[in-house]
Amino acid sequence: MSDTNPRAVIGSNTPDAVDYAKQESERLRSEYAALETTVTGLVDEADSIEEITDDPKKAYVVDLIKNIRDAKTRIEGLHGLEKQPHLRRGQGVDQFFFGLWDRLAKRDKKNRDGAADRLGKMLTEYDVRKLAEENERRRKEAEEAARIEAARLAEQRRLEAIAEEARLKAERARTEATTKAKAEEARKAEEAASAARVAATVATAKAEETHVATLSGPADIMRARTDTGTLSTMAQETYAEIENPGLLDMTKLWGFVPFEAKQKALNAWARSTDWREPMPGAKVGRRPKSTVR
Repeated sequence: MSDTNPRAVIGSNTPDAVDYAKQESERLRSEYAALETTVTGLVDEADSIEEITDDPKKAYVVDLIKNIRDAKTRIEGLHGLEKQPHLRRGQGVDQFFFGLWDRLAKRDKKNRDGAADRLGKMLTEYDVRKLAEENERRRKEAEEAARIEAARLAEQRRLEAIAEEARLKAERARTEATTKAKAEEARKAEEAASAARVAATVATAKAEETHVATLSGPADIMRARTDTGTLSTMAQETYAEIENPGLLDMTKLWGFVPFEAKQKALNAWARSTDWREPMPGAKVGRRPKSTVR
């Protein structure tokens, strides 16, 4: 059976869709017009007062504050009454869709692993093992290439020394026969040295190639595509997880703590000291404040 519900169609949330927020605001403004008029009147009345100059004016302000608070309490009650059905519907929507969402992939780190999370951990474990194996293989290959390069260079130096010695002997030869013999020895020695130089050059190139391979990152080493074209690779995941809060260096972290969190911490600390202990950088204590009941 096909789903013909237009609300379930992806992409339906467009500027042409119904603006439910505007629709609801207009309904409330119509049904609670008298309440809006009351609020406007109270605000205008409060704005007209610039200073309390005597006791009669104080009494007037006290009564006005009480009227304002009564109106605020009424608004708070009506707000809850009007919002409750929407809130409950919203909670129902969240429970349904977030439930499906979490079964596939958890929305929050504290949630239970979903199917993709469980498979992702398995994939990471497998890839970490394969990455370690490949890195070790490349390390051994580079190590062997470096050993061969060193041997080839040593052989090159040995044969070049022999060729140089043969050349000098050929130059020192006195008879024609000896000169020819020494020249032939020098030529063969030079050919051997030349071949050794070529072999050493090849070994050096191989050593450089295998060394560069050991410098590749996980993304390059583990990049692969399935037959359907899905790409799989690895990346460096950043993380910072608290293990022991008491050992944290607050001199480094304090500047990154939001002001609201700092204020909340200060409030909790002040409450624990009954607002009696001062603290540099803050004002802590008790002060008079007018109240209206």
